[in-house]
Amino acid sequence: MSAFGLVTYVWVLARPRAAFERLKNAPTWGWAAAIGLLLTLAAFLIAEPAQLHVLATSESHRIAALPPSERIRAQIVQLHISESHKTLFIVGALVGPWITWFLMALFFFMAAAISRARASFGMAWVVALNSYVVYALGGVANAVLLAAHDPNHVNSALDLIAMPSLGWLFPHNQAIAAFLSAYGPFNIWYYVIIAAALIAVLKLPRAAAVVATIGYSLLLGFFAASAVVAPP
Repeated sequence: MSAFGLVTYVWVLARPRAAFERLKNAPTWGWAAAIGLLLTLAAFLIAEPAQLHVLATSESHRIAALPPSERIRAQIVQLHISESHKTLFIVGALVGPWITWFLMALFFFMAAAISRARASFGMAWVVALNSYVVYALGGVANAVLLAAHDPNHVNSALDLIAMPSLGWLFPHNQAIAAFLSAYGPFNIWYYVIIAAALIAVLKLPRAAAVVATIGYSLLLGFFAASAVVAPP
């Protein structure tokens, strides 16, 4: 990993157009992967108390719904599993981003292919990793907001979303609130960065880049809503 890659990565935040022009001619993603993993891990660790409380609350509700004959066995199993939650969080923070980046790159590659632009999975991978920094910073900011509150008040997956968003307009509808959580300040910044990257690196026409970015934001909202309404 060279200093060139690190400078370009920082430019994604301060000078995104210039950064993606550089990435178009000299693609690099090593620093993006390393820093992206560190930011994701930091967010997980900062928000760990709140996440553990949500898991404990969910499990207590599930166990309470079991027949009395099965509750003791379930409680013993849960006691053993709870000891490994931190390890699972760390593994998830280090493995999850790679899956996310692959799916992002696949989506951007398909958008480029449909638009008859620069349909290169390698360049789509560069876009996915280098744009992720904004999303990761949003995750850290969300974790810090969570850490500022008593984790005992975080009782559901929706409570884990602490950043302001359009979801705050629908406090009594969990699915809609979770879907619209994909439209907060860091998310909007992230989408602007993605659109700029699609135009500069993958050569999508401006209209196609906007449509692809909107489609991507809808997918993020759908996944957020799915996580909230999924049964424990």
